[in-house]
Amino acid sequence: VWLLCDVCRQSVYFDSLGALAACLRTIAQDQQAVVTAVKNRLTAEYDDQKTAGYRDVNLNLRIVTDDTVRFGLNNHICEVQLILTSFAELKTHAGHKRYVAYRNARAE
Repeated sequence: VWLLCDVCRQSVYFDSLGALAACLRTIAQDQQAVVTAVKNRLTAEYDDQKTAGYRDVNLNLRIVTDDTVRFGLNNHICEVQLILTSFAELKTHAGHKRYVAYRNARAE
């Protein structure tokens, strides 16, 4: 169960990189949100060929409050995807089907 990471997943869409960055800063400053991993697919160094051009910032985090500790949920990992609206169309059903076909063609 400890390896299960994205049973709880949410995507948040932004019209600008500045708004996405502000959200990321807010999450990082929230003492109840413990970020356990960050995958930043928006950096210039990221090879977007791996994801057929799709980019986002993907966070794994835990919510640690009195309630989550009391109910034994404080170690539950949630995934939050921060996405620019311009990339959101790639996440549509048709877009995902194209990505799966692309990934399968690459034998991944």
